[in-house]
Amino acid sequence: MYEKYISILSVGAFIFNKKKQLLVVKKSVNEQIDAGLWTIPGGKIYPQEHILVGLRREVLEEVGLEITDPQWIGEDVFQNQNAMFHAEHFMCQSESTTIVLEKKLTEYKWISGLQDIEALPFAVNIKKRIIEIFTKIV
Repeated sequence: MYEKYISILSVGAFIFNKKKQLLVVKKSVNEQIDAGLWTIPGGKIYPQEHILVGLRREVLEEVGLEITDPQWIGEDVFQNQNAMFHAEHFMCQSESTTIVLEKKLTEYKWISGLQDIEALPFAVNIKKRIIEIFTKIV
């Protein structure tokens, strides 16, 4: 028998600047998912919304950046309370480095490699993906 879950489609943007630095953001301690942890910009896709439209919308809402050249790099499935999240991950570029954080995000950093992530408390699956990106892709 199948268990009943709410399934939520979401996106995560691994955004690089011209210096090949990756943007990471810190969530407020008041958030329901990954409270107080470092992660990447992203969020939920609306019903009937094209996934790339939602990716661009979420990045613009969360950090004020326009992104280019989104490339799918993988996915992550996780449970939070009674909902299952299916997160599609994309690597993207941004010409701008001027960040405007929305209120649920408290800080941001541009990181250059693995040495920059060790001191930051990351969401587990995001940290795994960042390690993969810096060791295999960048």
